[in-house]
Amino acid sequence: MHRIAAIAAALACAALAAATAPQAAEPSAPQAPARPASPDDAYRWFDPIIDLRALVAGSFVDDPDAAAMQRAAMAAMVAALNDPYSTYLGPEEERWLRTQVSGTYVGIGVELDLRDGVPTVITAIDDSPAMGAGILPGDELVEVDGRPTEGIGAAGLEQLLPGQPGSVAKIRLRRPDGTERTVDVPRRTVETRSVKGLLRDSDGWRHVLDPERRIAYVRIARFTERTLSELDAALAALRADGLSGLVLDLRGNGGGSLDAAVGTVDRFLSDGAIVSTRGRGTRGRTWDATPSRDDVVLPVVVLVNQGSASASEVVAGALRDHGRAKVVGTRSYGKGSVQEIVPLPDGAGTVKLTTARYYLPSGKTVSREAGSPKWGVEPDTGFHVAMSEADLVASNALRQARESGAAQRAGAPAVRWNDPASIRADARDPQLAAGLEAMQGYLDMIEWPVVGDLSGDVGAANDELRASLEHRRRLVEELKRTDAAISGLRATGAGVDDPQLAEDASLIDAEVELRDREGRVVGRWIVKDPKQVREGLGTGAQPAPPAPAGPAVPAVPEGK
Repeated sequence: MHRIAAIAAALACAALAAATAPQAAEPSAPQAPARPASPDDAYRWFDPIIDLRALVAGSFVDDPDAAAMQRAAMAAMVAALNDPYSTYLGPEEERWLRTQVSGTYVGIGVELDLRDGVPTVITAIDDSPAMGAGILPGDELVEVDGRPTEGIGAAGLEQLLPGQPGSVAKIRLRRPDGTERTVDVPRRTVETRSVKGLLRDSDGWRHVLDPERRIAYVRIARFTERTLSELDAALAALRADGLSGLVLDLRGNGGGSLDAAVGTVDRFLSDGAIVSTRGRGTRGRTWDATPSRDDVVLPVVVLVNQGSASASEVVAGALRDHGRAKVVGTRSYGKGSVQEIVPLPDGAGTVKLTTARYYLPSGKTVSREAGSPKWGVEPDTGFHVAMSEADLVASNALRQARESGAAQRAGAPAVRWNDPASIRADARDPQLAAGLEAMQGYLDMIEWPVVGDLSGDVGAANDELRASLEHRRRLVEELKRTDAAISGLRATGAGVDDPQLAEDASLIDAEVELRDREGRVVGRWIVKDPKQVREGLGTGAQPAPPAPAGPAVPAVPEGK
């Protein structure tokens, strides 16, 4: 009976994956549903798995853990989809996942993504232990509780940080500049406020940027079940005091509830499509705006950056497509997929499965596909405003201090919020300064001024180029440190059996350079017989110290 139950649970998972596994969707008409496999075909698919399970159960040297084998099989099926957002979760991780959208869960409070196989912080959630520990966007989690994280995979990422309240996560972090540090971060219940202002004081949140022009600022940190009630309360208070323009900050917002994002857009639109979703072989669904006397009809600026993902991109993209907002900042993250949380029978865990992609009113998807030159929501032409790594780190730290009240206690520089120059200098935030400048110009002249130095397309490409160059610089620095460590160890006599040339080094057409004792280059040769070079660098050769730069001579194109 146990064997039949295990097969049934696995079969349910396979049928679910087969029915909803994502394929590339196009803005054209949906495809007809694929013909489902017959029950006989589905059961035959399991024949080798059943045989393997029987072999392991009957012949493995130790008594195998049947439950662990079952979980591993289900996790492998989902991993085979090669989708970074689809994953199998055990019962413990399932409970943690379900609490995120509600805005209350136990953890350290970070949004993570896999970049080059390493967990990287999209944002530290406000008022969380991670924020208190100074964890910033772009930080890489190199090690958690003594376990290296490289190559952890999507399923491992979901299980990396949750734990019991009161336990401590020891995390080794690497900043984008290559510096590393270790922090101890307590796990606790994180109750995230969704809607925030410029700063928080004894009277609550301050939202007014420019009192004279009646420009307000609202930041949505994450879309949760509480977003719409908090947003409505903030907008009602601002409109009661008089409101002429709004700067809506979605930077660092990693997404969350799609319903909350749709509701947010609906506050600013009276009609038209907000977003649509399409899966494989289905007609999908479209959310439309509905008119309300409380709709906000004022001009809006939306701030986005590379940490704005998923639901944030729905809001920014829909408002831009309908001409309801100017988008300022840098290109968003590019996550245009929709996940459903599907519990498996008999408490066997949960699958978080990509079931559709969403499309903006323009018909475009924001998904970042391999090799695609465009993705995400790009700033409007003339509204691309980049931030340096130093400004990003500083502005996040200053914002966290203002929102926690620590800025006033620490005597941080007072920011003149109606002055873009002060925001740039004292808040270290050129993007917010540009957003305010754009809104001030529009209210003064009824025309949007250019506040960025490049178009959205060109600026986004330059951002990607700068990030790639910075990544290469860090890799080169790491390689230099490794080479220096190897040279130092060899100089002490270590590695007497260390080969001067790695066995897998490819020497055909390699270049050999010869220097004299003073470091002058006396010749260069192109290798045509690698065997002679290896024999020449036998046990009698000694590693040389770095030679001083000498006069260059042309390389000899042929010879040995």
